[in-house]
Amino acid sequence: MSGTPVRLAAFGLGNRTTKYLNYLLDHPNEGKLVAAVEPNFERLSQIKSLFGLSSEECFNSAEAFFAEKRDVDAVIIGTPDKTHYEIAMNSIRRGYHCLLEKPIATTAKECMDVALAAKKAGVLVCVCYVLRYHPFYRKIKAVLDSGELGPVISASHIENVGLERMTHSYVRGIFSNSSKSTPLILEKCCHDIDLLIWLMNKHIAKVSSFGSLGWFKAENAPEGSSDRCVDCKIESECPFSAVELYQRRREWVSNFVVPNGETLDEVVAKELKSGRYGRCVYHCDNDVVDHQTVGLEMSGGVTIGMSIETLTRHDDRATKINCAFGEVFAGGDSVTVTHFSHSKEDIYNFTETLNMPLHGNADLKIIEDFLKGVKDPEHHELISPIEEALESHLVCFQIEESRQTGRTIDCLNWRSI
Repeated sequence: MSGTPVRLAAFGLGNRTTKYLNYLLDHPNEGKLVAAVEPNFERLSQIKSLFGLSSEECFNSAEAFFAEKRDVDAVIIGTPDKTHYEIAMNSIRRGYHCLLEKPIATTAKECMDVALAAKKAGVLVCVCYVLRYHPFYRKIKAVLDSGELGPVISASHIENVGLERMTHSYVRGIFSNSSKSTPLILEKCCHDIDLLIWLMNKHIAKVSSFGSLGWFKAENAPEGSSDRCVDCKIESECPFSAVELYQRRREWVSNFVVPNGETLDEVVAKELKSGRYGRCVYHCDNDVVDHQTVGLEMSGGVTIGMSIETLTRHDDRATKINCAFGEVFAGGDSVTVTHFSHSKEDIYNFTETLNMPLHGNADLKIIEDFLKGVKDPEHHELISPIEEALESHLVCFQIEESRQTGRTIDCLNWRSI
């Protein structure tokens, strides 16, 4: 198989999957899309046309795809969180390798089931932890692994979700209700937890967490507000206005599907009038937290404080790592490495990389690495296999347990699975 393209089926043709599929257009000898599964007719039609698929290679449900044995080697799973488990397990049973968007599944048991099934079947399952592939974080990893700063003693990490992302995805959007999706710590931040495990090369021993839904709820709705922004008397003064975000500023509108015969303006207007994204942020069915603090103790006594912030204009991360002989600060567009001896400071600027699309081309590196792993089982550059990614997922469930119970939770070493 090494000389032929990997035959791929794609489940869910949203933002993440279509980015991975971009790689196939430029590298047809490495991978070929031979099937697409998507319930949205417009999205399916666009991919069908772009990749020259036949009607027999297009499916509007996973059930239709799995009804027969398909001539594919691997699948890309970028569907809603709740569907990951069933699609992954069905794929593994048929011997298909899986490139799986985070989270693996929505319960700890399901995550473990997928990992164990993959191991038993000898199937490669790679979780899309894009931060591991980003040049910005690979630089931090190289510095820490070099040993030049000595052992890590402590660290702090801030995940700035940002106002627009928070209101779009976690208040109005499909990730707003944990009973229908997953807790914020898992859906948004499992790759932050994985990043810290990967950077430190240590396991997490204990977790504690505090947080709640503090602002985006009915009792905080200002006087005169309405259920929908287009009907609201104070809309022009509201920092969370959907009219401002989608109609005036035209941001986050790439997430809206424009059917044939309609314009983006018409789709936005319809969404504001009757869709989920036109709702007032104080009158949604959301229950996920809008602020959270996490304490981590790693093996060897390394301590980490992690903060998830949503009421901020920043949409980025900041990481500070304190070592015995120096420290690393990664924030904005640079990584600063300070050596305590002689106060030597090295600054690595990533402005150009961070301005590149596709997460500085890290998205393309994920699919490239996955395709190499499918073709060659001896490919050892693969850095996000499920047996490693599982630990961060299970830790996230324990963090959520700590938040809900107020207890410090002892963690197990999950990498032995």
